[in-house]
Amino acid sequence: MRCSTPPVANRFRRAAAVLAVPAALLPHHAALGQSVAGEGSFAANFVGYATNEIEPLQTGPGRIFGLVDSTLTAMNAENAAFLHNQTGRCLGNWTVDETTNTFEEMVNCTYTDADGDQIFESATFDRQPLDAPHVGTGRWLGGTGKYEGLSGVFEIRTRTLRSARENLVQYVGTKQGQYNLAPLE
Repeated sequence: MRCSTPPVANRFRRAAAVLAVPAALLPHHAALGQSVAGEGSFAANFVGYATNEIEPLQTGPGRIFGLVDSTLTAMNAENAAFLHNQTGRCLGNWTVDETTNTFEEMVNCTYTDADGDQIFESATFDRQPLDAPHVGTGRWLGGTGKYEGLSGVFEIRTRTLRSARENLVQYVGTKQGQYNLAPLE
């Protein structure tokens, strides 16, 4: 017998992929060989999805804890090299408080470009209204290859979409902020 989750938690499960990012079908070769400037501002769009494979856990009266595993695709909004045509995966956890109709979430993500170089990210969505667009703060934690030494802070905004099928969370969002690539020694 399957456990049933409270209505607010079900709504959040549909929106759980708060950070996970994109799935646009763009040419694979578009990012190959592109160099990335040492520092600057960026704006990127993303689409993502997550499945609800692990049932959330009630951790108190009106309090639900869950896990998120998201797959995404990111595209630089200005078609610049940084964070353009990259795939990503995010793992994290979220908490919904049904008494205050709020949620919070923490996630970590890894993006990979067409060359196989990776970017590492951590994001926090502090307690906020459950049914509003979600706003979080992200941090670049480094990377491999051309992204080695990456740092910076950015804002993430996500909106959950009506899912195309049962047990799938679909969402879109933006990331905007700064990045810095420390010179390799």
